[in-house]
Formats: sequence, structure tokens, C-alpha cells
Amino acid sequence: MKFGTFLALGACALLGACARFQAGSPAEPAPRLMVVPLASQPALPSVQADPGDRLWATFKNPSRTPEGGTIAAFTFSEKQGDAVVSPLAVQGDVLAVAGQFIAKGASQWGGVAVNIGAPKAIPVKAGDYKFLTIRLSSATSTRLRVRVVGPDEATQKLGCYPMVMQAVKPEVAEYRIALERFAPDGYCGTKGITIKPTLQSVTAIEVTDVAAPVRDRAVSFGVGTIGLAR
Repeated sequence: MKFGTFLALGACALLGACARFQAGSPAEPAPRLMVVPLASQPALPSVQADPGDRLWATFKNPSRTPEGGTIAAFTFSEKQGDAVVSPLAVQGDVLAVAGQFIAKGASQWGGVAVNIGAPKAIPVKAGDYKFLTIRLSSATSTRLRVRVVGPDEATQKLGCYPMVMQAVKPEVAEYRIALERFAPDGYCGTKGITIKPTLQSVTAIEVTDVAAPVRDRAVSFGVGTIGLAR
């Protein structure tokens, strides 16, 4: 053993730190690193990506959506009795709305409509969404009115929440409607509510077959899955 090595070992023994030196002797193996098995590490929580879209309604029965929203059909007309609606039904996954316009009272306006309430009957804050997606069809009309409804009852009764007249076909198809297209009817004037404040608390989506003026004819349209998309 060389003299330098002898001094180093002596110092090692005095300081109690021999594990830091390797003298090359089999009796003094090099220290080993401790490796923690991967299985002993705590599992990271799984994260589910937010798809960004929100389902509003699907249809399995004619009175309530599986998402917890109410479904209600209604009519309106300038003269009472110029619009009637039949009981709602579900055909496959589409809500079937049927009724009749009657010209007896010579109403200048009327409608057969269905109101699909918010999931769990809780208003939805929808300001971050850009589109309404909705499946529609109509055997008796080329356009249906789609309205985004808020919580104010007076505005609801006036029909002054924002709406779009959507061209539709006899076959069920999905329509992706930009929410910026929605606006109140012109007759509402200052009582009309624009889309931006309405999206802060959406309570329902309405779909209506509108007649102006009312003429004798049947009403038959379908409403399928409704959603909000970014």
C-alpha cells in the first residue's frame, strides 16, 4: 500500500467516513444507490378532457328529457282556437310534434310550439358557447322558429327572447346555428332581449311552426338532440 493511501485510510477511520473512500478491497464494496420501485409511487389522478360541448336534451319520452328537463307543447294565435296541438310522442330518438292551424277565426298570426327545459330544471350560463346544435325536420313547413329562452316570464309571454328562423327539410338533419344570429322579433322594439344577456341564464329552447296569417293546414315537425357547442 502506498504511503498516500495509508494516510487517507487513517483519516477515514478517524473521521468515521470510510464509506466515502474505496480502497479496492473486497471487504469494502462500493455503496449502492437505492431504487424505489415504480409500483410504490403514488398513482397520479386521471384527468378527463373537457370536450367543450354541452348536451341540452335527448328524447326518450314526451314529458321529460333524460337530462332532467321538462317538455311542454303549447299553441298561440291572435284569435282563440286557430291553432291546436296533439299529444306529443317520441319516434325513435326524435320528439314528434303534431297539430293543426284553423283559419276559422282569421288570425293574422299563430303557432304550434314545444318548449324543452334546461337540464335538471337549472338555468344554464351559456355565454362561453358559440353555437346551438339541434336536429330538426318538418313534413309541413320549410322553416321553423328556434328560440333561446331566459327566465323573465313577461318577456316569455311577449315572445321577445331572441330567435332564428331555420330552414329545414322533411328528413331529420342536424343544424349548427351560430348564437350570434339570434335576435328578438322586430315587433318587440325596446322590450326585446338580445342574445348576450339571454345566454347568462338560459331556461329553455323553443321550436315553433309559425303561421302568419293563419291558413288551414296540418303541423308536423320533429326535434332531436339539442346541444351547445364552443
